[in-house]
Amino acid sequence: MNTSTSSVKSFRFLLRWLAGTMVAAGLLALGAVLLNAPGVAAQSTPANLDSWTVEVWPEYDRAAVLVLLNGTVPETTGVPVEVRIPVPAGIDINAVAFPGEDGRLISIPWTTEPTADGQDIVFTLEQPDFVVEYYADVISPPPSRSFDLNLAAPYPVQQATVTLRAPARASDLQTTPAMQSAGTDALGNPLYTMQIGPLAAGEAVPLSVSYTKADANPTIANAVVGDDVANVPAVSSSGVDWLPLLAGLVLALAVVAGVAYWLWRRGQASGGSRQARRRAAREKGDTPVRPVAPAKTQKPAQNLFCPQCGTKYEAADQFCRSCGTARR
Repeated sequence: MNTSTSSVKSFRFLLRWLAGTMVAAGLLALGAVLLNAPGVAAQSTPANLDSWTVEVWPEYDRAAVLVLLNGTVPETTGVPVEVRIPVPAGIDINAVAFPGEDGRLISIPWTTEPTADGQDIVFTLEQPDFVVEYYADVISPPPSRSFDLNLAAPYPVQQATVTLRAPARASDLQTTPAMQSAGTDALGNPLYTMQIGPLAAGEAVPLSVSYTKADANPTIANAVVGDDVANVPAVSSSGVDWLPLLAGLVLALAVVAGVAYWLWRRGQASGGSRQARRRAAREKGDTPVRPVAPAKTQKPAQNLFCPQCGTKYEAADQFCRSCGTARR
């Protein structure tokens, strides 16, 4: 077997080993991703809520009702936990998030699933608190403004709080059911609140609001709603982001394969150069001739018979036994 054939077989073995290693590593990493992904990992569902607060802000930063849903699942539920929030169809979802340690909202991935009464916002929690914000374009045109909402709780809760923020320049505000005055907000606009409960999951909580407002301008011109929501990449339930790890593993194996291929090609080029030099030498007639070892000289055999009388010598004879002639 020549050197070239041996190199090819070695390289093929290396390629098969690398391919097998990459496939095995990829399958292991994929399995880790699937086992730790929020959508695949074993999840619990909340049996109830510890708290449920709904804030209603009509015409706050646009000609629609901004609804903020704030909930807390019991810590005994465990994480990850899948949460479903029923909302009307056709709304504009502004945020699905949880409050961070600094108070800022951190967004989390979510999807929607249609239902008979509207749709569910579905997301996975890694902590007990969550916030959902959406806009509902349900306000009648000016000057007599009105809208109706159903603020049903997604899960059973002992007590819920509903807060209404009156829009700027509104008058004659009426609510059904009646809400109590709760002072004013930072802009000086009236606040109203009511406590309801206990509530069953999905139990209807209708709220009707009417007021007079001649213009269609929102309370604030430049909205900051949602600006405090930080977008962060989705992380698996183990707290490890597996995608960069998988990409790094594949890249490392690709580098190893590239280096191995380069070394093999270098060896092939070197071997090819030696063969080319030998081939060129043969074509020019310069093929080196291997030196031939000189033939060994043999000592002539000693005479076996006496040249004088013809008597045969014995092996140890130095003189002829018959005539005494010296053996030569």
